[in-house]
Amino acid sequence: MLAALTLGTVPGAGAAAIDDLPGTGAAALPVPSPAAPERARTVVCVDPGHPNTFNSATSMVNGTNENRINWQVGVRLERQLKEAGYEVVMTRNAELHSVENKDRARICNAARAALVVHLHCESTPGTGFALYYPDRQGVYDYKNDPENGFRGPSAQVQSDSRAFSSAMFNAMRGELAGTLAAQGVYGDSRTAVGSNQGALTFSIFSEIPTLTIEMVVLTNKKDAEFIKAAAGQEKMAASIAAGIRLYRAP
Repeated sequence: MLAALTLGTVPGAGAAAIDDLPGTGAAALPVPSPAAPERARTVVCVDPGHPNTFNSATSMVNGTNENRINWQVGVRLERQLKEAGYEVVMTRNAELHSVENKDRARICNAARAALVVHLHCESTPGTGFALYYPDRQGVYDYKNDPENGFRGPSAQVQSDSRAFSSAMFNAMRGELAGTLAAQGVYGDSRTAVGSNQGALTFSIFSEIPTLTIEMVVLTNKKDAEFIKAAAGQEKMAASIAAGIRLYRAP
C-alpha cells in the first residue's frame, strides 16, 4: 500500500491540497504489479541401472562394464538436464551404490517425477540401442519378498510410457544417426524378466511414465568403443535429453 503523503505549508498560505501541487491530479500513482510466482521445474528421474541383489553388472566386457557405463552416462545426463532447466533426481549416488529395482521406482514416485529413464547396456548379439516400455500389467514374482504378487503398472502408466517411448525413439534415432543403429521400441514383455513377470520390476512398481533404454550392445566391440569414450557418453546423454525435451518441457 502507498504511504500517506504529508505536505508542508507554504508561507502566507494554508495547507496545500494534493490537487493544487504541480504535476498532480486525479491519476493515482502506479502500483507495482505483484511478482509472478516462479513456475515449478519439471522433475526427471534418472536411474543408472545396477547394481542390485540380482546383478552387480561389474563383469568386464570389452574393457569396461555395464554398471560403470550406466553410471557415467547417468551423471552426464543429470548435468545436461539441469543445464536445460530440469530438476533431476538420481536413484543412486555412486557407481557402486546398490539399490533394489522396486526401490528405484519408489524413489522416482516419491519425488513426484514427470518420468523416469532406466539406463542399461545389452549383452546379446547385435548392435545399437533399443527401448522397452511396459506394454501390459505385470506381477512381481520374487517368492521370498514380502511384496511378492504386487501388480502394476496401471493402464495410464502403460499408455503414457508408450507415448514417451515413441518420442524418445524419434529423438535418439535422429541424434545418433550415422553413429549407432536404432533397433526399435519393444514391450517389457519381450525382455527375459518381463516374459516371466509380464513387465520389468521397476515398471511394475512405477506410478509415472517409465522407459528402459538399452543404450548399446556392450558385447559388440564397436558399440563398446563408442560408449567408453567421453564423447560417446556425451552424445548418448544428449540424445536421451533430446527425447525427454520432446516428451516433456522443463
